[in-house]
Amino acid sequence: FPVITIRDMVRAQIALLDSLGIDRLHSVVGGSMGGMLALSLAANFAERTASALVIASTARHSAQNIAFHEVGRQAIMADPDWRGGQYYDHGKGPEKGLAVARMAAHITYLSEAGLTDKFGRRLQDRAEKTFGFDADFQVESYLRHQGLSFTDRFDANSYLYITRAMDYFDLAEEHGGLLANAFTKSDARFCLVSFDTDWLYPTAESRRIAHALNAAGAPVSFVELSAPFGHDSFLLDVPALDQVIQGFLSQ
Repeated sequence: FPVITIRDMVRAQIALLDSLGIDRLHSVVGGSMGGMLALSLAANFAERTASALVIASTARHSAQNIAFHEVGRQAIMADPDWRGGQYYDHGKGPEKGLAVARMAAHITYLSEAGLTDKFGRRLQDRAEKTFGFDADFQVESYLRHQGLSFTDRFDANSYLYITRAMDYFDLAEEHGGLLANAFTKSDARFCLVSFDTDWLYPTAESRRIAHALNAAGAPVSFVELSAPFGHDSFLLDVPALDQVIQGFLSQ
């Protein structure tokens, strides 16, 4: 199966809208990779949405983003049960590799302050360290649980393709190397939201998009919210985010 891009995914979404007879959306809203999709739709199919709300996202993956994804992909492909991607008829996929990939990725969704507050150096169901390689610390047990539970609901090849699509995403590169060029045909309103503890897609990434939108003459609002949850903040209970979303969509 060929590698796909964020823009390919958006083309599929546009095809769905066409089949449903929907010419224009009130708003396209997305967080993280969903924010990439929202940006791509607003840039490449400008006439199809009146506004775009982009939360905890970026217009391109950084070297650090790509590096973490590559660790995950290599963990999957190094698992003997991956079988070059042809594991579906063998009754077992690369579960160990996928679990490690999820563990590595999950760290990037959290913040150091959040991890310290939730786990610190507390031990897991024991009074003393074992001086072995079991999960002595609560944070180790937590990550192992996140990895193992992920394998029950996610396909390893899908993980490879989705992370690759995110790594290849570079909206400026698609438009002559200048991010502002991506939005010159758009008449949509934009709202960008970042979180102060998100080091996966830090505030600087949202600010860069805001500057590009300003340069293109597009109406844009931008806010950095404070939350202790890192990148995962957009998925958790942050009342200020609810207020921003409600205010923007009601305009």
